[in-house]
This record gives sequence, structure tokens and C-alpha cells, in this order.
Amino acid sequence: MALTRTDVVAEALRILDSYGFTDLSMRRLATSLGVQPSALYWHIPNKQSLLAEMAQTILAEPIDSAQAPGADSASRLHQQEASWPDQVRAWATRLRAALRAHRDGAELVASVLAVRSADVDPAAPVVDILRRAGLAEADAAQAGATLLVFVLGAVADEQGHEQMQQFGVAARADSSAPERFAFGLDLLVAGLATRLPEGVAPATPEHRP
Repeated sequence: MALTRTDVVAEALRILDSYGFTDLSMRRLATSLGVQPSALYWHIPNKQSLLAEMAQTILAEPIDSAQAPGADSASRLHQQEASWPDQVRAWATRLRAALRAHRDGAELVASVLAVRSADVDPAAPVVDILRRAGLAEADAAQAGATLLVFVLGAVADEQGHEQMQQFGVAARADSSAPERFAFGLDLLVAGLATRLPEGVAPATPEHRP
């Protein structure tokens, strides 16, 4: 069976989960697929492109869930009718879950975002939510970037601690991470509410992640 781009990305994600971001290399990927490294470049031009493809795969659910053709229409309607604070919390919670689904997921996505690739924009959905809530275009973009950095940083800290625990450096599991994430998210949502026009619903924390 001929090797495909999808095969390459899927195997790269398997290696990420097994060995971590630091040990993900084109040579290791080629060996795992049973091909020469040069064969990979028929499908992926370079490692940065591979990382971008991996990031898009990891982020597919939080980015596309509300607009996906197969999404349940009742679910989409519910999301549209929810208050903007609940929509922001739902976006952040889905993104956190997507990043945590893969070992070093936050580190990998952050490395791709550092290049400022236009193809990978996890904040786009929340920027749209905030624009529809009444924030000016520029403020919504800045707020989306701030929320994204918060989620990435929170997950990177969680995953880093979990690795230290596996290495025997950290003795205890951090059971407070979900509550700390919810608290920080509530602070950000409350701050955003002060930037909205008068008459917009207040950011009461009705649902915690």
C-alpha cells in the first residue's frame, strides 16, 4: 500500500504520544514507517510543515466542532444560543481537552504558533464569539490571543508536571489543575465583560470546565 500524507501525520502523532516532542524527528518517523527520510519529502516538504499538519489534526475538534458538516444541528443551535461567557468557556475547555489528548500537545502547538502560520489559528472561533458579543475587531483579536496563551500555558504546565512525575522528580500529582484552570478562565471572562458595550449580559460563571 502506498504511503500517504495522512499516514505520515498519523504516525508522527503516534511517535509524539510514545516518545514526546523532543524525540520527534524526521529520521525516527521515516524509520518507523519503514522508508528512507527522503521518501517523506514527497508528502511533507519539511519538519515545520509536518508540525503544522500535526497541530491542525490536534486542533481539528475545537476549531471545527460547531461548523462541521456532520455536527448535530441541535448542538449547533444550543451553542449559538448560549451566552457569550459560556461559549468562551466551552471553547477553552475543548481546546484544553484537545491539547491534553496528546503528549506534549501544548508544546507542539505553541511551536507552530511561534512561526505565526496563517494555516493554524486556534483562536479564530473565540475571536468570532467575542466580535458577536460586541467587542471591537481589534479588541476581539487581542482578547482571543490572550485567551489562547492562557490555555496553552495552563496545559503546558500540566503536561510538564506530569512528565516530571513520570521521571520521579515530582512526587505528587497536581489534582488542583482543573480548578485552577476554571478560576483563571473566569477571571479572564470577567475582565472581558468590562470591555463590552452597556447592556450586554454579565459574565456570571454559570458552568465550570
